[in-house]
Amino acid sequence: MIADSGGSVAEPVGGVAPRIHIVHNAALEDLLFDRGLTGVGFRRACLRCTRHFVAHLADELPPDDTAELVILSKGLVYQLAEAMTAETGRNLPANLVATSREAVSQDSARIDVPYACLEAPAGTLIIGDTVASGATIVAALNRYLEIHPVRRVFVVSYAGTLIGATRIADFCSARGIDTAFLYGLAAFGLGANGFDLSFLHPETITRARYVRRARELFRGKAVSAVGWDFGSQCMAPRKYRHLGWVEAELWNLTTSDAFAFAEEPADWTELAHERPAYEGALQSADLHIPRENS
Repeated sequence: MIADSGGSVAEPVGGVAPRIHIVHNAALEDLLFDRGLTGVGFRRACLRCTRHFVAHLADELPPDDTAELVILSKGLVYQLAEAMTAETGRNLPANLVATSREAVSQDSARIDVPYACLEAPAGTLIIGDTVASGATIVAALNRYLEIHPVRRVFVVSYAGTLIGATRIADFCSARGIDTAFLYGLAAFGLGANGFDLSFLHPETITRARYVRRARELFRGKAVSAVGWDFGSQCMAPRKYRHLGWVEAELWNLTTSDAFAFAEEPADWTELAHERPAYEGALQSADLHIPRENS
């Protein structure tokens, strides 16, 4: 792995079983400290971050034996194939897996895999996805392994947890597969709702200056650095604004500049998949969020 590449540094996390490198660069800081970044600006920021990931990994990705495992739909936001071409001049074959989150808790999730197109076998896989419990990537890899063997898996994540990396690494190790993780700015602790990845979580491993910055940005609240549905910033921006409104209500940050983009939802059905992120707070008399949509 290339530790220092074009203004980006990948630092190994010591004392943990999964092979995790925390990546630091200005592009990731722009992405993870601007919750209002949406649309084209968000896509461009993601591509800049992914290019750094690929640059760090370029010497570990065999030219004729590497493919992407795209987890639909939010894996598309990572733009790994475009980043690979821009950084190395190479094509990146793609396998597609659609997943559906059926249930979520702090340390686990139940994932269904209703669709897969696995036509690009390779000994080395690269996956771009947000890592919370790790269950989604485990489900995707399990489906891939039903058809093709694999020797090495690289996971790149703008925001990922230590617990998720451990779960994925354990799954792969039991099958003789080597793993490595490149995480943006931190190895996050996972919030009790199974969604929040905050710099202020007590189990988050990161630089002290990021903790100070997040504390100032979110007024000391353990707000997720990437929201509850990462990728919706460009794939479903209205939904993202609505989820942001719920977050602001939950954290009592409705007047914070960090949530200036937020917009109260008129139709709560579009937020059904993220309901576990906030339903535990519905008991609060001060949180004016409907229990059910009409």
